Amino acid sequence: MNVHKSNWYEIKNLQITSCPLTNGLNDLYREQPAQLQRLQVPEQIGQGYWERIRVNSFLELLICDMSFHKYTQMSSREQDNSIKWSFCLGDSVDWREEASGRTYELKAGEMSVFGHKPTLALGQYHAGSHIQGITVKMDSSRLPGDQLHPVSQVVMGSMDSADKPFLKHLVTPAMKRILIDIMRCDYEEKLKRIYLEGKVLELTAVCMHESKKGLSAFSKMSQPDIDSLLLAKEILDRDLLSAPSLSQLSRQICLNEFKLKKGFKQLFGLSVHAYIIECRLEAAYHLLETTRMNITTAASMCGFNNPSYFAEKFRQKYGAAPSHYFRNLR
Repeated sequence: MNVHKSNWYEIKNLQITSCPLTNGLNDLYREQPAQLQRLQVPEQIGQGYWERIRVNSFLELLICDMSFHKYTQMSSREQDNSIKWSFCLGDSVDWREEASGRTYELKAGEMSVFGHKPTLALGQYHAGSHIQGITVKMDSSRLPGDQLHPVSQVVMGSMDSADKPFLKHLVTPAMKRILIDIMRCDYEEKLKRIYLEGKVLELTAVCMHESKKGLSAFSKMSQPDIDSLLLAKEILDRDLLSAPSLSQLSRQICLNEFKLKKGFKQLFGLSVHAYIIECRLEAAYHLLETTRMNITTAASMCGFNNPSYFAEKFRQKYGAAPSHYFRNLR
């Protein structure tokens, strides 16, 4: 099927004339979307995949989970009717917009919103970096009737100024939980699209709810403090089993304990301790859902050495004791 005239993509590897990865990406992005398209990264380039999922007539999900074997530079020229809402879950990525010369960086735990103006961007990717992210892509020209879809309300609301082609906000723990659900979805065909559309709507609701508190706090803090708090979250995510104490974490990020405690809760909606417990619970849930591991072992592997404490926290979060919950599930 031919590419719509208003949609145009060209991705190039600046170091390799004929690159199997960029050739595959051009095919993936240019073709009219099937319900599900997946590109496996060629072995000589790296490992992982790109996935393009058509959720409905005007919503798409783009999922990337890959790494390069060596330092790579790519250019991306893009024009379409879509507004993109991107979430960085892996290592930081940075690129330069050719027209303005502006350089952008998106760190783990941040989201960006950018519009449908034609762009030419130059990106660089370091060897071994884990590139992982999700983009919600909304084609405004295909919205049904005059009604504004809830996703578009949030995205369009974020694009509050035509002279701001790229806006950046924080990903809160509640958003991250939904994004992980999207990454781990193992349904197929129609069930997968139904599930993912529901997750996009859930993500929209969470963003609308948390934008007032989190994004307002984001705007009131200095950039060095924000960078320190993002680093704190990155340190915790890296090693939840042996998470540092507040005083240790404070020293590692060069921010006093008061600012760490207050700022972390303002930006991410949870205290440092509550965030650690939340992430450990989700890790244990994933183990119990996807393996036959017994509950005590799974809890211990995720940092819960007291089975009773784990059962209490699990019940508070999921509404039932883990033994009852997973017995019924299985």
